[in-house]
Amino acid sequence: MLQKFWVIMLFAICLGGVTKAHPHVFVDARTGFVFGSDRQLEAIKVSWRYDEFTTLVLFETLELDLDQDGQLNDADRVKILEGETNWPQDYKGDIYLEVLGQDYPLGRPKAAAVKLNANQIEVIFDLPLSKPIKVDRLPILLRLYDPFFYFAYTIVSAKASPDLPEDCEARIVHFEPTKAERVLQDMLAALGRDDSPEMENVGQLFSDEVQLTCG
Repeated sequence: MLQKFWVIMLFAICLGGVTKAHPHVFVDARTGFVFGSDRQLEAIKVSWRYDEFTTLVLFETLELDLDQDGQLNDADRVKILEGETNWPQDYKGDIYLEVLGQDYPLGRPKAAAVKLNANQIEVIFDLPLSKPIKVDRLPILLRLYDPFFYFAYTIVSAKASPDLPEDCEARIVHFEPTKAERVLQDMLAALGRDDSPEMENVGQLFSDEVQLTCG
């Protein structure tokens, strides 16, 4: 999400003073898998649905709905998608695919769309794999997380697509904290907005995952 910087800055302006607690932004995420006719995994379907306060921040940051009709017009959608899907080369979109325990490279968002549901912005797109892969009997994991845990993702469904082979299953495994992880969460909650966790890649510790199995 390219506009993370702007979200963080406007959070500071809106709330004033020192904004405490990591995470700050909450996202309901949905995922799906796209297979080709040769049973190769070709792409991942992703949607991000922001909480209502973050949606308000985005409305203010991007100056959306200037006609105040409560709807997004084409110009609004262009602004949102520019920030949400035009990623710099070194940004992975907080989306991580693992094959045999190793990161598998992904491409850039395609077929992107945006909508407003119940006062929440939702961004939807396909993320192609750098190269399609046969996944028969291969352990596949999909995780969505912000390494710095400023954004918190909850995977609320793993939707099967018409292209999903009959012998494939996508199962969500939700994060369940241990006692030590609860202590770490409390420590992160005490951080100010300008503070970064000392632990590298801390967001992965608290991430839900989707396990894809075929065959």
